[in-house]
Amino acid sequence: MKSQKRIVMMTVVLLGSAAVSANGAVSGGINWADGVEAYSSNIQNYGGSLMSADAEFWLTGAPDADADGNGYMWHAGDKDYVAGWRSNAPNEFIVMRWDGGISDMPGDDLTISLYAGPNASANVLASTDGLIFTQIGTLGGSTPGYLREEAFDFAGLFSEDVKYVRVARVGNGPNSAMFFDAFGGAVPEPTTLSLLGLGGMAVIRRKRRAV
Repeated sequence: MKSQKRIVMMTVVLLGSAAVSANGAVSGGINWADGVEAYSSNIQNYGGSLMSADAEFWLTGAPDADADGNGYMWHAGDKDYVAGWRSNAPNEFIVMRWDGGISDMPGDDLTISLYAGPNASANVLASTDGLIFTQIGTLGGSTPGYLREEAFDFAGLFSEDVKYVRVARVGNGPNSAMFFDAFGGAVPEPTTLSLLGLGGMAVIRRKRRAV
């Protein structure tokens, strides 16, 4: 009996460890993007500095541009830790990467923090392999400088975890700039691990009956 308890405990611990390693950027209950996979040549922060490998932190991890937390991005002290496109720069895009992937669960699966001009628009696409992308929604314009969040539901479109999200510019011209602060994926509830642990117990019980 003691050996069976140890097996169950090991099963739950291993499952918990897998969940942590599969979501290395989990913070505050959100699976934040791990990296910037690709981007077009004119991607920059609001101040005009071009995107580079050293500046990927603008988009990875939790939102960090709104220093005073009031939702307005252009106050003194706010950080220009955003990346996107200004007006009159067509065909811009950004591809974000999650090393552990984002599962398709009930409700919203992806949240994007951004601000944009009133004429801005973009398509949002997702992929399990970085090769084939499926559109999951769109982004529109808003009041310049005011941070907002847009949520998207994978809605059963993917048979595997999503590992890549692409935002592709549509609107171009005056007042069509769009800048992104963070990309976050939903995280399974803790009860999921409990159910997996119970599944392990059921396997042990079946083996016990077979002996």
